[in-house]
Amino acid sequence: MSYFFTLELYLQRMKIITEKINSEPKHSITKKDVQAIIEVVPDDWIGIAHVFSISSQLFENSNWDRPVIQNNTNFKILSRGIDRTMIIKEILIELAIRPTKTYPPKGHSLTKSQRKKLEALILPYYNKLNQ
Repeated sequence: MSYFFTLELYLQRMKIITEKINSEPKHSITKKDVQAIIEVVPDDWIGIAHVFSISSQLFENSNWDRPVIQNNTNFKILSRGIDRTMIIKEILIELAIRPTKTYPPKGHSLTKSQRKKLEALILPYYNKLNQ
């Protein structure tokens, strides 16, 4: 089975949802951005993710320490008011956590050393997306 064929099958099952908002700040990332990220990373980074939700929630109103969190098959992306390049970086980091078995010791909070290793790992993909 070719890479293109497996990616096409996966994309048919996957959803990218943008929640509607009625006020500022706007989403800093689009469905097209998420699609580009999915296409550039290894297949095993996507894993069982089925829904990428670009949330209407503001990051500062969440209890999270990162604006992108994966729970089972759902990625929640809190991009409103956050720089687009930072959100791309955060999505890549979140995608890399499971395949690298970099499990946060507490909840979704990465240690400084875990984050540093993940940032080094995602750099080639990040650079490719920002060419």
